[in-house]
Amino acid sequence: MELQFGGFTFCLGRGERAYLLYRGTKSPLAECVLSGQNKLSRDGKHVPTAEGEALRFYEYRLMDDTLEIEQRSASLSSTVVFRRYPDCKTLRVFHRIRNVSDLPVGVAQVSAFVLYGICRDEIPDLKRTQLYRFCNSWHCECQPRRMSLFEAGLYSPGHASFRRIYGCNKGGWSSKEELPQGILRLGRGGHLMFAVESPNDWYWELGECAEGIYLYAGGADAYEHEWEVRLRPGECYETPAVALAEGDSMDGVIGEMTKYRRHIAGGHTADEGLPVVFNDYMHLSWDNPTEDRTKKMAPVAASLGADIYVIDCGWHNEEDGSVIYPYVGAWRESKKRFPHGIRAAIDNIHALGMKAGLWLEPEVVGQFCEEMIGYYPDDAWFSLDGRPVLVGGRRFLDFRCEAVRKYMDGVVDRIVQEYGADYLKFDYNQDCGSGTDALGDKPGRGLELASKAFFSWVEGIRKRYPALILEGCASGGQRLDHATTSACALLSSSDQTDYKKYPWIAANIFSAVLPEQAGVWSYPVDSWAAGFEATETWVHSHVDDEAVAMNMVNAMLGRIHLASHVELLTDRQRVLVREGIKLMKELSPFKKRALPCFPNGFAKFGDHSACCGLSDGRKLLLAVWNTGGRGAIRIRLPAFRGAKAEVLYPKELPSSFAFEDGVFTAMLPKGYSARLFGLTLGS
Repeated sequence: MELQFGGFTFCLGRGERAYLLYRGTKSPLAECVLSGQNKLSRDGKHVPTAEGEALRFYEYRLMDDTLEIEQRSASLSSTVVFRRYPDCKTLRVFHRIRNVSDLPVGVAQVSAFVLYGICRDEIPDLKRTQLYRFCNSWHCECQPRRMSLFEAGLYSPGHASFRRIYGCNKGGWSSKEELPQGILRLGRGGHLMFAVESPNDWYWELGECAEGIYLYAGGADAYEHEWEVRLRPGECYETPAVALAEGDSMDGVIGEMTKYRRHIAGGHTADEGLPVVFNDYMHLSWDNPTEDRTKKMAPVAASLGADIYVIDCGWHNEEDGSVIYPYVGAWRESKKRFPHGIRAAIDNIHALGMKAGLWLEPEVVGQFCEEMIGYYPDDAWFSLDGRPVLVGGRRFLDFRCEAVRKYMDGVVDRIVQEYGADYLKFDYNQDCGSGTDALGDKPGRGLELASKAFFSWVEGIRKRYPALILEGCASGGQRLDHATTSACALLSSSDQTDYKKYPWIAANIFSAVLPEQAGVWSYPVDSWAAGFEATETWVHSHVDDEAVAMNMVNAMLGRIHLASHVELLTDRQRVLVREGIKLMKELSPFKKRALPCFPNGFAKFGDHSACCGLSDGRKLLLAVWNTGGRGAIRIRLPAFRGAKAEVLYPKELPSSFAFEDGVFTAMLPKGYSARLFGLTLGS
């Protein structure tokens, strides 16, 4: 029989393998390899699989917006779960397996989602079908690159080759080299976007098979991640989910994924108003905040319109900021830097009408933190072959350990109840690598279980303190994944320290993170350029109005993390900052419902211009950057032909534009400058 769900047709027959019909091709619903089982592919490919071919349709269950299709073999019950969401063309898919045999079963690989029929395995189709990969790393997050499947190495040799195009992450930083997502521009029309919802290991591949080109996506496996799951009779395992969106254009498919992300974002009620954050780290305190600086900067932040003042790394520990990280782990206030206590500093912030935030790196302990190394039991640590995992001077905590959860619960209780913090910035500045075998699992499986325990602990924090706002950070954007964005109200997009380079990140970031979650640094005063000794004289001679405006536009469509020595700006420049923050607050309701658009495509490092926008179909907010060019930037906006256009920010700096026949031309000052424009269609 055939069953329709979520835009797909499923072919289900007793005694037969279940299939999904896509573009005239039958896709098997599930692939799986049992440990020690014959691997059917002689190469690195993840299809076909022996256990997958042994599966036969058993039953389906249709419940409201969820479809479950169960297949069985002699060893496994395999259930692929599809969930659809209102008003978006995105499905969430995951795979649940259960050992139905009388003996333990080891699983080496299990798919979350498989889709055949991406295109025909013929050179013209391979050249027409294009893949966007989202390169990502420290200071250069969210850098999509496009190439055809032919250019990427699929050649239609007339016989299924060993070649695959694949994305893979191994370790605790889910996006240290690439975001766990991709977009396919299909040669026969339409776009397909997929995202693997794993905060650690993940894998996807495109390859050739008899039915053409397939997409395989899932979490960890034995071949790439040192992973295996062992199931006793009756035990279950569930893969990370994969989100799959369809659209008729690049903006369309990202828009569908954006709608879906809003469904799973987690309902962070304390952050609903999108408060403006001032953070004292970037180009200001770095790792050395002090009581005096907080007392000096908090009134300035409040006067500019900030709602939250965050004291970043260094409010704890007595070691100097330059060497502090190998000593962290106890998370008690520094008497050296805050002699009257961190509560006095937070009370001062509260007295100015702002909420207060503190930085925390809950998953690590520095290698020289003797107190906590002595406190925690042996099973508190990630370890390999009996030795603690050590990276960058940090050990890694395993939140499966009761002692870890109990101590860190106490830390959060102290920060919230005793210190009075309203906001916690959770950071994670080193990658743990393959994982932990401390409890007898393969390292990849240990990492998966420890990660689940950590995010379960975070959920417990949210339930215990619903008014607490959580920010996710991992050396900037090294954890830009759906699991993290669901757990945290907002995320750091990058640690990029040069505002002139940030537009190449900010112009792309909404393809990965919701606008209302994407934290972007805005630091008008570059302390590095000042030799870390920024003075009013230096600032007035080196920081011009365009630098201030560009910093504000960088963050205008996302969430601002205002920083740096803004107290040294001129009166006119502080007016520019206040104007930008006021506008951001006015735009918050729109920002939460609008969808991103990229009218000139994605930005690349080195481009002379960049642009991106947010639109609800009637109104468009358009950020435009001149990044070293002459300043005339042409942007095709056919959907807004005839719209009324205006400069929204900055109002007082020279700006001009032309809008004719659906082509918007922004004339920006030469060099480095930026503007926010508004376009509105008539009723």
